[in-house]
Amino acid sequence: MIGWIGTVASVIGSFVVAFQVLVMGYILFLVGCVCWLWVAVKTRNVSLGVLNGFFMMANIIGLWKAW
Repeated sequence: MIGWIGTVASVIGSFVVAFQVLVMGYILFLVGCVCWLWVAVKTRNVSLGVLNGFFMMANIIGLWKAW
């Protein structure tokens, strides 16, 4: 279930950023990353954790610049 929340938040976040509502889009992206990081930890999937860890850092930078 957490994985689906992460997927939905990330997909919606991508469209929100595309429509230039940056702060809300990056917040949704961050929700998606946190969900997928949780899944990665619980399933011990290192590659998924590394990917979403870097995505999370990029989204934090984007949120900071958009604020």
